[in-house]
Formats: sequence, C-alpha cells, structure tokens
Amino acid sequence: MSGTITLTAAMRANLLSLQNTANQLGTTQLALSTGNKVNSALDNPVNYFASQALNTRASALSSLLDGMGQAIQTLQATNQGITSITALVHQLTSVANSAKTDLTQTTTVNTLETAGASGLSSQLVGNLTSQSYGSITGGSVLNLADGSNPMATFTIATGETLQTLVDAINQTTGFSASIIYGDGTTKSSSSVTTAGAPNGATLAVGSAYLNIVSTDGQTISTTGSTANVLKYLGLGGSSVQVKTGGSDTTDQASYANIIAQIDQTITDANYQGNNLIDGKQNNLTVQVNSLSTNPIVVKSVDLTAVSGLGLDANASTWTNTTNIDTSINKINAAITTLQTQATSFANSLSLIQNRQDFTTNLINTLQNGASALVIADKNQEGANMLALQTQQQLGIEALSLSSQANQSVLRLFA
Repeated sequence: MSGTITLTAAMRANLLSLQNTANQLGTTQLALSTGNKVNSALDNPVNYFASQALNTRASALSSLLDGMGQAIQTLQATNQGITSITALVHQLTSVANSAKTDLTQTTTVNTLETAGASGLSSQLVGNLTSQSYGSITGGSVLNLADGSNPMATFTIATGETLQTLVDAINQTTGFSASIIYGDGTTKSSSSVTTAGAPNGATLAVGSAYLNIVSTDGQTISTTGSTANVLKYLGLGGSSVQVKTGGSDTTDQASYANIIAQIDQTITDANYQGNNLIDGKQNNLTVQVNSLSTNPIVVKSVDLTAVSGLGLDANASTWTNTTNIDTSINKINAAITTLQTQATSFANSLSLIQNRQDFTTNLINTLQNGASALVIADKNQEGANMLALQTQQQLGIEALSLSSQANQSVLRLFA
C-alpha cells in the first residue's frame, strides 16, 4: 500500500511492549493520584460495585446516628426533670412533718375577754373617763396577776383611751392585750376566731371587744379596787383557758407552691418538643437499622403531681394528724413511683447508647471493607511506578538495538 511504513518484527514487538508499559504507567499514576486502585467499574466491576454497596449501607446507618443522639438528649432531659421532681417531693415530706408538729404542739393561754354581743360602745373606746361613764375616773386602777409574774398595776389617767390602756398592758411582761373591732381593722387574739367575737358572739360592725392574755398560759386574776373598771370594760373576774394550735396555713401554702412547681418542672422537662413525663402519651420511637424494623420505643408516663403521682392537690385536709399521715403515705408512694420510672428510663437510655456504639462500630467496619476493595497500596504502586519507568527505558534501548540492521544498510549509501 502507498505510504505504508514497514517495521521489522523485532521493532514491532518492542513497540508493542513500550505501548503496554505506557498504559501500565498511566494506570499506576492514576492510582497514586486518587489513592484508589479501582476508580470505575471498568477497572474492576466486582470490587467497584461491592464497595459502593458497603458505602451506601454505611451512609444509611450514619443518618440513624443523628436520631439516636437526639433520643439520648431527650432521655437526659427527662432524667433531669425526674431528679428535680424527686427533690421537690422529698421537700413535701418536710412540709408535712412540719405541719404535723405544728398541729400536735399546742400552747395553753388564758384570757380575760369582754362578754356579750354588744361589746364596748364607741364612746367608751374613745375616752374611758368620759362623763357618761363616770364610774371610771382619772386615777382608777386595774390590777392584773397571773401567778408567775408580779402583779401589774395600771392607773387610768383622765381622758385616757382604751388603746392607751392596751398599749400599757402590752409593755408589761407576761401580758398581751388587743382590741377587736367589728369593721375588721384589727385582728383578733389567738383566743378568738377571726370571724367571730369573744364567747362566740356575733361581731357587730362598729362594736369593739377587749382581750387581755397571759402570754405564759397562767390564769389571770384581778386584785384591788378594780370592780368599776372590770364592770365597764365588760371583763370577768378571772380568765378562761384557751388552747392554741392547729393546721398551719404557712405549711399549707408551702405545700400548694411545691405542687405547682412539680407540674411546672414537668412542663419544662422537654427536649425539642418531646416530653416523656407529662402524661400526653408522646412516645419516643428510635430507629436503629436502615430497614426501620424493631425500633426502640420509649413509652411516656404521667408524673404530674395529682393525676400521675397521686398527691393531694392541696393541704386543706391537714386539720388532724391522721389526714397528714395519709398525705405522707401518698408522698412516699410518689417517691417510689419516681424511682421506678427513673430506673425504666435509665434502662432505655442504656439500650439506645449500646445501639449507638454498635452502629458506630458497624459503620467503621463497612467503610473499612469498602476501602479494602478499592483503595490502592501506595507503597506497591510506587514500586510499580519505578519498575515500569525502568522497563520503559529498557524498551526504548531495545527498540534502538532492533533498528541497527536498517542503519547498517543506510551506511552503504554513505
């Protein structure tokens, strides 16, 4: 054929060898630059697709790790909520015991009090020595004794008011006095209910009553020429005994406040809207494999103070020790419930953490397996590169030697 260059068999063989070496050099260079000995399905179809399958599964499992991590955070928030609630419930025990102590510890006091429903007239309250009540005059004396304190003598001055006398009594050791007004501006003493008057009489608006109390519980007696003062103040000759004590309103208020805090803590113990202890049946479902089979389900519970833990909504029944003991039993049962639920959530947390560790290790195994199928050994590829370069140089020399016969013929024409 015109234009055809004829090569000897030796030259053609050397040329083919050089081309093959060049191809191998290109493959080795690609492996060194990419780090993979299999870069496409053309390099090794079996290894390439097997590696892709392993990496795909590892990627699917990696997406599940995020869900497991968020589930762990939800359970940790739940645990913090239960820990706080348990502390509040223990505090309820202290409040109940305090109320029980207040109920059983009573103090006996003695009081002189005005009798009858009418009380004292406004004129007598304003001026003990007014002309209308001439039996109490300037210099009239009121003597009080209670058996443990020295007799106290109170001399009424001209124009003195009932409040002045009360102030004088309150400055004397062992006695305390107060005026109870029908308009409610002044609180009653411990011997009189706030809604009524002394001796059970109705407290009329505008009327007033006087109470004199022995602060150490002794019986009050009157001595000396005090008959007129006793008569016009409406006081008896000796005091009546009254026992103080009962349900402590302060403890009841503390109880109600703690109950409110328990429910508020439950509301706040959520993570990204997930709340496992508010009783709204918002279960936590955690997927642990790429097929979404056999998920871990953490069931929500109701730990609200009344409906969940069975606590009393308030302490209005704390009028006797039996009722307080009943509340204490409910509190102890609530503590047991909290401990049981805390253990249950801890088990779920441990299960998810174990699954998280397993998934992490499995992803690592899959990725290592995929890499083993396609990643190149750079030490081996480097040695191959050096050998191929040497082989290429030798091939060039061999090609040069194979062309020497033709060069001899060329020299004939020189």
